Amino acid sequence: MPSRTLPNGAPDPGPGVERRSLLRLGALLAAGGAAALVPAPIAHAATRGRGTDVVTTTYQGRAPYGNDQWAYVPFEVPAGVQRISVSTTHDASAGILDLGIFGPSGFRGWSGGERAGFTLSAADATPGYVPGPVEPGSWSVILGPMVGAADGMAWQVDVALHHGDPLPRTPYDILPASVAGRGPGWYRGDLHLHSVHSDGKRTVDEIVTAARQEGLHFIATSDHNTSSTGVTWRGNVPTDLLVVNAEEVTTRHGHWLAVGLPQGEWVDWRYGPADQGAFDGHARRVHSLGGLTIAAHPLTPAPGSFWEFGLDRVDALEVWNGPWTLDDAANIAAWHVMLCLGKRVAAVGNSDAHSPTDAVGRPHNVVYATSLSTPAVLDALRRGRSYAVESAAVTVDFTARGAGAVAGPGEELPLSFFDAVDVTLNVTGAPDSIATLHTEWGIMAATCIDGSGRGQLRWRGWGKASLFARAEVRRPKPASTTLDQLVALTNPVWFYSAQLPPYDVERRALFHTERRPDGAWSSMRPLPGAAAGAASFTGIQSAAAGMADGSVVVLGIAPDNGLWLTSVRGSTTLRPWQRVAAPDGSAGFTVRDAGIAAFPDGTCQIVVTAMDGAAFHQQRRADGGLPGFRPLPGFTANSRWGATKVSIAAMPDGSAQLIGYGTDGAMYHCVRGRDGACTAWGRLDGCNGAPTFAGPALAITGMPDGSSQVLAIGLDGMVYHRLRRLDGSWTAFLPPRGVTTATMAASAIGITGTPDGSAQVVAVGLDGRIWHNSRKPDGSWTPFARVPGPNGRDPFPAGQVRITALRDGTTHVTAVSAG
Repeated sequence: MPSRTLPNGAPDPGPGVERRSLLRLGALLAAGGAAALVPAPIAHAATRGRGTDVVTTTYQGRAPYGNDQWAYVPFEVPAGVQRISVSTTHDASAGILDLGIFGPSGFRGWSGGERAGFTLSAADATPGYVPGPVEPGSWSVILGPMVGAADGMAWQVDVALHHGDPLPRTPYDILPASVAGRGPGWYRGDLHLHSVHSDGKRTVDEIVTAARQEGLHFIATSDHNTSSTGVTWRGNVPTDLLVVNAEEVTTRHGHWLAVGLPQGEWVDWRYGPADQGAFDGHARRVHSLGGLTIAAHPLTPAPGSFWEFGLDRVDALEVWNGPWTLDDAANIAAWHVMLCLGKRVAAVGNSDAHSPTDAVGRPHNVVYATSLSTPAVLDALRRGRSYAVESAAVTVDFTARGAGAVAGPGEELPLSFFDAVDVTLNVTGAPDSIATLHTEWGIMAATCIDGSGRGQLRWRGWGKASLFARAEVRRPKPASTTLDQLVALTNPVWFYSAQLPPYDVERRALFHTERRPDGAWSSMRPLPGAAAGAASFTGIQSAAAGMADGSVVVLGIAPDNGLWLTSVRGSTTLRPWQRVAAPDGSAGFTVRDAGIAAFPDGTCQIVVTAMDGAAFHQQRRADGGLPGFRPLPGFTANSRWGATKVSIAAMPDGSAQLIGYGTDGAMYHCVRGRDGACTAWGRLDGCNGAPTFAGPALAITGMPDGSSQVLAIGLDGMVYHRLRRLDGSWTAFLPPRGVTTATMAASAIGITGTPDGSAQVVAVGLDGRIWHNSRKPDGSWTPFARVPGPNGRDPFPAGQVRITALRDGTTHVTAVSAG
């Protein structure tokens, strides 16, 4: 007989959750991503098997096109039934049929699309299903059709009720909350593992064995949408390995890990973003149970996997999921933007291992916990007291020191506003890789790690120039979809200042000032923002180019890493900010670094590094038109150039010179001719015979005589300068004298050539102030002098600075405030 609608006795969605009925009828998926739960029509025909011990009922229906739908097949269970067996068939060419069941007391199992049937009783159950008494009353098979065929998908469900004598209930073992004898220390663990209880191929015993082989100290079993894993430990609970009970809550709008659940606790998945408060309610319940909420593989571009629930109730992001891919690179880029905006959400890496060919613990997390116990490990993960590594061979020590205090990942370092901070990264087990240090201003330091796998990276900054510092280690070896492979990733050390800046300056506002040929400075003033009425442009990076008509074209990188462009003349903004499109013309282009240079014909050229490390170039026409980015050629004709930092200089003959730090951390140089052809990238040697120069910042400028000059910050934090002669030969890197010392230490730099043959330099010193210097045509330097702040007041707390020159000898400085 035909089903009327979804049954009134449909299972409760879970305790403590207020949401619109998941059983509403006919609502289609709205544009905003609402979860439309459309019941499929059900036909009901009862047949009785031989004898009286088994009664089988057949249900048939057709599910319409779409993913956001559930169908409930209700049936009654009389007293005396000891086992329920369910089998299904469907048109596999039309879609997938997920499967589960609810009883009078709630959830009893889920296998998704992994199984076509199951059985359950008090004594046993198919993996994914919860053994226990078969209660008399109303039950429902739940179907989750994911239908790709326009005319829908036919399905059939056979429910067999087995009568007989009562079966004995099999108890399960309680998982210990701690491993005895393990005090404070660093512990390794994988939080995302699948067993035969969902779509995994390993038993829990096989997972434990694989975890031991990888050298892990804790694991979390996180099967899809089921609590059955936690109630099937019988005589096999390990005593040397901490097992944390978890569930991967697999909604149709993103997956999340509920880690640290009591055994038998189940978290519902039948909701979407339009069910306001649904996810928040479940997350609050997990937190009330002492658990952790983690958005799993949040940017995976697969149906149902992309995260749509926001981050207000999320403790951590799984930015690294299994073997390194472009999805993971995008996750880290998005997470970095959140950090720049002050959102303190931890990053984790997990294997998401399913089959025996998936390595357990690759990657995994290394956590500093007060003990090897579930509460201590989850608390450390929540606070970000952890880092992620590709394997147990890799160890990282990441610390920041300042004002007499020391802090590691996930901790705060209390600093006064202009206190110096020394950050150190020690790495072992990472041969032939590159370590980089990141703040909201970008990559501040880098170093190559040789075949021994051991390396150290040091960087000195100052109090509130940055919100945080974090580190990465990557191997410059292409993976399936990326230019490199991640080896290690730390959570950030946060810098906290109890002392306000010397005066009120909006944080990360883009400021502009001019230096006249007589050496006088205008007052530092903010550039208007991109949004209508915004007093200032909020950014993390800038670049500027002085045009032949006396205007200055300014690039700004916003906190979300979007690239914007405007032009100014004096204190007047000539045109509103324009978002620069991606190479494919789309609007969501995000970049790490950008450079711009102006040419005598009224054009200017822009170079950028995208978040995945690819470098692009485009030429802005004299009328302001942007034809679009094109990839910069790499070492071979068919390859693309990858870089972390780039800079470009305009030459008198119309050519351009480019420098950048490649994905191997080394500094490279090339020439782009007037015809657009580029020479091969040449690696520049370093100081005192070093094979290359590496560091956090670089800049290049062209000079009137056809030479070019390079300014860079070394791994020691000092400023270095060198010159490229007309014949293509180079002088050695030499440091200009500092303010009161023999060398100048800085965190950001800029350089520009002026018509009189001198070069003007700006730098953010370790005191957080902007300093200016000039290199005369004879090679001598003037002393560094401070650049005045707004209204002539000094100091101006800056995090990033650039400089450009006009034909009349005026120079223009753009700086992003660090107030």
